[in-house]
Amino acid sequence: MKFLASFLILLPMAGWSQVVNIENQRFEDDTTRWAAQFGFRFNVVENTQRSTDLGLNGGLQFMEGIHRAFFITDFSLNKVEENAFTNTGFQHLRYQRSWRGPLFLEGFTQVQYNKPLRIDLRWLTGGGLRAEFQQEEEWRFAAGTAIMYETESDRVNDLIYNDIRSSNYLSVSLKVEPHVLVTGILYYQPVIGDASDQRLTLEAQLRIRASRRFAFDTRITLQRDTKTAPEVPELNYRWSNVFTFIL
Repeated sequence: MKFLASFLILLPMAGWSQVVNIENQRFEDDTTRWAAQFGFRFNVVENTQRSTDLGLNGGLQFMEGIHRAFFITDFSLNKVEENAFTNTGFQHLRYQRSWRGPLFLEGFTQVQYNKPLRIDLRWLTGGGLRAEFQQEEEWRFAAGTAIMYETESDRVNDLIYNDIRSSNYLSVSLKVEPHVLVTGILYYQPVIGDASDQRLTLEAQLRIRASRRFAFDTRITLQRDTKTAPEVPELNYRWSNVFTFIL
């Protein structure tokens, strides 16, 4: 069993995610029947205002033959100055089955909530196809496409959205040095039949392995959503630096 604990995140910048990046949270361990990971983060930033962020995340994966299933979860509490805490989080369950060569069939369901973005509850379920290509540890490429049904509630404005979206992604990882890994991920999620309603997410990450058990990640995420709740910006971003301890 492999445990991954991300225990400190420094220098967070403004922004919260509309699209949950599952690709970046997949388990690297593809040989162990059971694998688990967990993490804790605590941030305090003070400039013109003081902000506090507490977070917990974790996951569990099971593999047997051509079958793989994993569950991941994340929960955060955010507070700015004396304002009340707001919560964000998600729970995601995914099943993957090897099909032909590098192709996999996938099915998933997810619940997400994000108070700053006025997402009281977003539930989605869907399925699709994934392709993976790898050259030992030098590079890895993955691409996928899926169709998902999504329903979302905004109690502040008394709105409910029901959409069928296409979810498409590209992921590339390149080991430029024995202990340096660069990863880029692109998500594109338009509403089927209405391309003006779309989400586009780009994430880049640099990981430096100081040793077998310690690593440092710096990550920036840019996201654009053309149909957000009223008064929520269309473009948001987040920059974080993470120290990782691997058991």
